Order: sequence, then C-alpha cells, then structure tokens
Amino acid sequence: MQAMGTSDSAPLIRACWLSWLAVETVDQAEVVKALGLTDVRETTWVDGVELIDEVAHDEEEPFSTVVVTPPMQGWTLVVGPYFGLPYPQQTAPVTDLCRELSAHFGKAQLFFHSEQNDGEAWLIAERGRILRRWISEYPKLALGEPFGVERRLLDAYGITGQPEDLDPDSDLAGDWAATWGDCWATTVAEESSIDPTTAAADKGSNSSMLMAIAPTFE
Repeated sequence: MQAMGTSDSAPLIRACWLSWLAVETVDQAEVVKALGLTDVRETTWVDGVELIDEVAHDEEEPFSTVVVTPPMQGWTLVVGPYFGLPYPQQTAPVTDLCRELSAHFGKAQLFFHSEQNDGEAWLIAERGRILRRWISEYPKLALGEPFGVERRLLDAYGITGQPEDLDPDSDLAGDWAATWGDCWATTVAEESSIDPTTAAADKGSNSSMLMAIAPTFE
C-alpha cells in the first residue's frame, strides 16, 4: 500500500525558502509525539507539497504549521519555517530541539535552503551532540568543524580553515558568499540524510503526509 496520494509522478518538495527537520526513524507517530504536534491531520502528498510552499510565503504566521512526511529512505522529515535556522527567533530553540531529538532517535538534522540565493544553513546532531551548525547569514553562530562534503568543497575552493573565520571583507569571503562554492543545504543533506527536493516517499509505506501545528517555544 502506498502512502496517501503518492505515485511515481508525485511532485517533489520545493519552496523558495525551504526549512526542514530530518530525524533518522521510520516511526512517523513517534516523531509527532516527540515534537508535541497538535491538530494532526492526514493530507495527500500533492496537497502537502503545495502547503509547504504556501507556508514558506506566509508572513503573518510562518512558524506554526508544519508538514510531516511519510518515511523517506529511513528518515522522517518535518517541513516548515518553524525549523528555520536563519530566523533569529528560531535559531536557539530549534538548535536545542534538534540536539534533544538526536539524543532520543540517534540522529537529527536541520536544514534551510533558499532558491533565491539569500542563505543556506544546516545543523547535524548525533546522540545529543551537535557536530556542526552553519548559518551563512550569521557566520559567528557556527558550531563545530566542517566535515564531509562541506569540508571537501571548502578545500576545493581554497579555504583551508573554517568559513566563519574568513575576513568578511576579503575577496575570498566575497567570492565564496556569491555561490557558497555550491555547498548548499541540499548538498549537505544528500550526503548526511536525504535531500527532499530530489526524493519521494518510500514505496509501500503505510504512512500518509500529515499537516499539524507545532508548539510555541517558551
């Protein structure tokens, strides 16, 4: 049985500003419980993808509605600006949340990708420890050391240290910021977990796409 409303031609998840949480588990219900989501309702994959794009553009109340995917290659994703690392009011609470989720599930990650080329961000956490946080708009908020594809692309660009240590007025920093050396959040996600802009729900999954309301951070 396929997830509700999915097919081989189902649209991929896209938004001008895409924020998502990735948790390494196929237990969608446990993710919903751990996040304390309320008003949980099933929706089709197509409608869920449309809602993700709508919420990304909603300036009046952008940080409450989220969409929970069925299992995708061993991961469950929760999508919405609620998880937006670059948004100052969200940065600290979602960082703490991701760390806590990684302690519970083993691995949890946050990503922000802009199709408008105005920012990229990611946070990789494992077993209650943050391995790396990078927010392109706020380099000083970086945590941990670059690794994996981020490290390889930095090396290829001639940046041997950490990008947060670059002189922001230097030519190298300016050149890097123009394209981030093709080191997008989606690039990191593809290696570390799953890139939702290129993947669909697992075939045979009994879980449906869900829409829900996330709790307010205190």
